[in-house]
Amino acid sequence: MGRPAQLRVLLETQFGQFCAGNGLSLIGTWMQRTACSWLVWDWSHSVFWLGLLSAGDLLPSMVIGPFAGVAADRWDRLRQNMHAQVASALLAALTALLLAIQQLGMVELVLLMTLQGTLSAVIQPARLAMVQQMVPREDMGAAVALNSVVVNLTRMIGPALAGAMILHWHVVWVFVANAGVTFAFVAVLARLRLVEAQPRREGSGFLAEMAEGFAHIVNTGPLWLILLVMLCGGSMVRAMIELIPAIAAGTFAHSATGLAVLSGAAAFGAVASGLTMQVGRAARILYAVLMWWMLGAVAAIVLTQARTPVVAVIAAVVIGTAITRGLVSTQTFVQLTTPDGLRGRVLSVHGLIARGSPALGALLIGFAADRIGLPRAVELSSGLLLLVLLALFPLARRAAARVD
Repeated sequence: MGRPAQLRVLLETQFGQFCAGNGLSLIGTWMQRTACSWLVWDWSHSVFWLGLLSAGDLLPSMVIGPFAGVAADRWDRLRQNMHAQVASALLAALTALLLAIQQLGMVELVLLMTLQGTLSAVIQPARLAMVQQMVPREDMGAAVALNSVVVNLTRMIGPALAGAMILHWHVVWVFVANAGVTFAFVAVLARLRLVEAQPRREGSGFLAEMAEGFAHIVNTGPLWLILLVMLCGGSMVRAMIELIPAIAAGTFAHSATGLAVLSGAAAFGAVASGLTMQVGRAARILYAVLMWWMLGAVAAIVLTQARTPVVAVIAAVVIGTAITRGLVSTQTFVQLTTPDGLRGRVLSVHGLIARGSPALGALLIGFAADRIGLPRAVELSSGLLLLVLLALFPLARRAAARVD
């Protein structure tokens, strides 16, 4: 018998090296995000400022993403990744320096995280499109799931390490550590040799190619529907991850400990989900995505209503599971149904939604929470999401028939 797809992808392709380096870098990224959230909450005790920090980190993808998608289809994806990672490491080092000399305030921190978010938006389409240059098409589902496992495992390890460093050392070392592991990832990328991408059609202008990517999505019913569902779920459910510092402060005696525990619980659910999920038929993917985001909406209400750490941890695990199932299924659907010549542009829209929707949701929910309270704000947003997803079921039925 041959090796399972997951082992085959890790041991027989360059994807294994990529996963190791990317995982190390993402641990540093989640450590830095956790440290930034902790600093903002410690300085302001405002849910709105947490939402603003999230928006600065994630919303640039809404502007940069489409241009980055064309760049991913036009130019060398690996080189783009290397350049962006070097710039990201330098920004982390600059943040550490400013914090160490006490020249970093709330506004400066948000601006620096906005620059980091811009770099992440630039790199996202090229990073995702690289996957098919490292693994065979038949192993794409396994590669996407493994990539999600790595992302979510680092989401569990990173906040836990950051919480420990904040408790026992100075927070500045979190940013130093992120700079170091990001440079290590650059060294890994320099060793990769990817399969040549399909040649790009000559003669089209930059904006014309961008429009072509959007037109493909608009004219492909199942594709725009599953992206719309991800937009709704990301805004209402995935946004909860950005608001965990405020939730932890209301549930745990020590906010830093609660932040690490709830972030780790959500990541644990995500990792367990990624390791156990199997990609089925396209029709089932459409239905499953709707159901998982609905489950996440219910768990979000429970999380903000929890009065004990145990209930909050269980709800966070369910949210992590639901988010991972929704995102992995959606990305697999996009990867498998999009031609290689359009993949970077379509994935840029996927990345735009994946990064922008939780930031937008966190900003709006945070604004409402400062006025009516976080539990009430989440009740309203999650209730709205449930109604929208129920209304989309008939469209999903027709879209599933078209895919089959």
